[in-house]
Amino acid sequence: MTTPSAESVVILGTSLASLVAAYELARQGYHLTLIEHPSWADDLSASEHILGCHREIHTLLGALPGSEPPARDPATPLEFFLPDGRIVSYRATALPGSLHWIAGLVRFRGLFWNDRWQLLSYLERIWEQEISAPTTLDQRTAETWLASIGQSQSARDHIWSPLVRFLTGNALTDLSAASCARALTPPFLTDARASSCTKLSSSHLRRLHHQLKSALSTVGAQVLTQTDLPHIQFGQHRIDHIRLCDGHMMQATWYLSGIPHHALLKLLPDRLLTRYGYFSQLSDLTDLPAISVHLTGSAPAAIPRLVLLPGQGFQSVTVSTADPSTALYELSVVGDVPFIERTEADLIDLAKQELQRLFPALQTIRLNPIALHRRPRAALSLTSGATILRPIQQSPVQNLLVAGPWTDTGWPTSSEGAVVSARRCVTAITGSPS
Repeated sequence: MTTPSAESVVILGTSLASLVAAYELARQGYHLTLIEHPSWADDLSASEHILGCHREIHTLLGALPGSEPPARDPATPLEFFLPDGRIVSYRATALPGSLHWIAGLVRFRGLFWNDRWQLLSYLERIWEQEISAPTTLDQRTAETWLASIGQSQSARDHIWSPLVRFLTGNALTDLSAASCARALTPPFLTDARASSCTKLSSSHLRRLHHQLKSALSTVGAQVLTQTDLPHIQFGQHRIDHIRLCDGHMMQATWYLSGIPHHALLKLLPDRLLTRYGYFSQLSDLTDLPAISVHLTGSAPAAIPRLVLLPGQGFQSVTVSTADPSTALYELSVVGDVPFIERTEADLIDLAKQELQRLFPALQTIRLNPIALHRRPRAALSLTSGATILRPIQQSPVQNLLVAGPWTDTGWPTSSEGAVVSARRCVTAITGSPS
């Protein structure tokens, strides 16, 4: 048995949250062992856009050796496809304080004047404390809440629905109003750069994982890959040890789980599930599937673009440059199970049709499919009551912490949430902010 150290931590998984926590702890001199298993793969943050308000992930990307933070200039604006075929963009201004979002909203042509006026009036009344945000937002859907503050059906269908899908992965008719308000506030009601957008591709995230693992190897952290699930031996209020598939037992001062909630459930004994709501309610968390189709075209992309789409089918289109003569197109959808379950051939054909509808010039360009990625657990369902199911980082087991984008971070499931949860665990272990 490994002799416990006053500064030893065993971490389950090599997810982004696991690696960030390990990296921060290694920098402070902790002895680390990471355990990984093939069934613990976490795709909640496999590929996404990051916003200017995602400060933790930007800080991480700038702090890693040999890494540069994604360029924020020129910012990729959020664009919306309207029923008349126009594509309009939302652009924040550089004005100080709250003036930037007021001016940005006034100039945004995606909303009718009445929708803009109703929204500004609502925000102003809250700002001036004439009214307060309803306390029942978690019992209402985002759809009914937006209707109650004067947003027309057209605004909800063509602006708010694709926007909240992009931010949370949830449908406007399912998402709780409280989760909707929390998702909208950081990018649009804080500073002027908060809504600036950068695509963090799956390849970029793979490089990030590689850089984190490389940084850990230089400080002697171990990564032990298991073919069978390890066994966690729980005492009265603490974890005693973890037994690996080869019979070796790992013992540490702290244990940190950075694996998905469904994987963590498989490691817990029944007595913990019946004794603590913290653990039993993990089975009530629901994940949403996603799919993305990647194509190339021989026409180069002048600038990166992100177009959010209304209605059924694909929900967003990302345009980037593969090389000087080739554009890369990524069409994505989250949560729409019947659409996601279509055949690969159908999805590729629909992707080509969607691109040609959005960008008529592509009707004469050959579009070549290069990849199709299915992710069964791409976002966390944030329906009414789901927020209270998300666990805080400190579990009822005294020396067990839980990290991951699905935990209670205040963010929808994203890389930002993964990093936030990891740093909260580091603070709990070290007693000081990371």
